Amino acid sequence: MFFFGSGDVSWSIKKQPTVALSSTEAKYRGSTIVACEVIWLLKLLSDLGQSVDALVVIYCDNINSILLANNLVHHARTKHIEVHYHLIREKVIAKEIDLNHVSIEDQVANIFTKALGTNKLKKFRKMFGVLEVDLSLKGSVENSSSTS
Repeated sequence: MFFFGSGDVSWSIKKQPTVALSSTEAKYRGSTIVACEVIWLLKLLSDLGQSVDALVVIYCDNINSILLANNLVHHARTKHIEVHYHLIREKVIAKEIDLNHVSIEDQVANIFTKALGTNKLKKFRKMFGVLEVDLSLKGSVENSSSTS
């Protein structure tokens, strides 16, 4: 979910095309996919004459994937990650993207991927700016049966 100002402008959810061997790898790959979308959105805004001078912040709920993106050293356990997924590392090091930690309890993207309780669902909907509308049909249809 991408926010610009106070509103969301783009969102996407899709299954990753490869199998990850750990949650760190899955979140790292997901962060790279998000970084690609950020690059595209920044280019679109630039083409529309809107420059963005602020650092783009991506929130990730996996500390190890954030550490991996900030660390230049290839770890033995991450050698198998395809090179193109290291784009996120390049963008973090170039200070074009800031990859920040968010608690899993506050990860609003979970609305797309997890079964949520009522309170958490309402919290995340509010964060998205979705208004709750009562659409009760009760009382809107009159009983036309007559007793004669």
